Amino acid sequence: MTARLKKPPVPQGFEILNELQPLKPVTTSKRAVSSDQDVFMVKAALEESAGGEGALVRCLASVLRRSLDQSYNGAQTGRFHLAQLSKTEKAHTGSLFEIELQKTLDLPDGHDTDYQVLGMDLDAKFTHSRKGAMPSWMIGPEIEGNIALLATADDYSSVWSAWLVWVTPGRRNAGRNRDAKASLNVAGRKARIPIAEDSPLPPNDLLQRPADAYEVMRHQGQGRGQKRILELCRRFEGTVLSRTTVATVAQQLDPVKRMRANGGARTRLAAEGFLVLGHESGYVPVAKALGLPMPYSGEFLPLRVSRAEVSDPEPHFLDRYGARWRRARVGEVTREVPDLVI
Repeated sequence: MTARLKKPPVPQGFEILNELQPLKPVTTSKRAVSSDQDVFMVKAALEESAGGEGALVRCLASVLRRSLDQSYNGAQTGRFHLAQLSKTEKAHTGSLFEIELQKTLDLPDGHDTDYQVLGMDLDAKFTHSRKGAMPSWMIGPEIEGNIALLATADDYSSVWSAWLVWVTPGRRNAGRNRDAKASLNVAGRKARIPIAEDSPLPPNDLLQRPADAYEVMRHQGQGRGQKRILELCRRFEGTVLSRTTVATVAQQLDPVKRMRANGGARTRLAAEGFLVLGHESGYVPVAKALGLPMPYSGEFLPLRVSRAEVSDPEPHFLDRYGARWRRARVGEVTREVPDLVI
């Protein structure tokens, strides 16, 4: 059952806009958390909302990936890693995570926290972390007595973790700042119930190969988006490139167009033997024959190919005329691409 929550006040004459408020599940009477067993119940409820235990892990990984990408805002800024963000922007990732998680799991608002699960208040906290360092979340006194979902991610190492914990007075350090926020103490850390620990984060394509990313992104300035895209295809040959990566590199209106034909990478790189596979069905036989992943909508896989001899040991595929093609070897010069039925 869903219903509109209390409408926020708007200036006179704008009341009609209240009707556009998104539907959310109903916030019910608050139920007090009484033991750590309640935390296990909340975890089970979150898993059910996501579609199962494994689904909750996949859900949180996806939410974290989207939150990080929104923080970078690569399509507008060309940024793609944490060191490029200001302190305020880094902190804002936590807000984006809270918003994305609520939308994804369709959670009602909490009374004193972000969400409500099984009538109990649940607050989401996110902090950036680095491999080998202990993450620390600043938890305010208003969260005491409620449950916190603590998440962290290291985009450089492509790992993330998340726990649930019942926040009690004995599980926080003494708050010394003005708003009395404090991190978990030893007892609090021991009381955490894991959702995932050092789980793989959906990869940030450019961070997987920083030296190549540098060569792609060093071509700065307006009008150089297509040049960056071509260099991206050359250096990330054989890699499925996400829509976010393409948009970050292009930094132009309709970035996906820069990967396609009619002036995009498919046209410009054909003379270098590059096929740029997309999600279209005509590329399925190529990916399947060569044992490569098939791109989803908005994704691309740049691939150097060469004509194949019957005696060639490598996997091959056929073009529309029945000619054999294979993946180009390292150092091999190739200057044409097959004609496919797309």
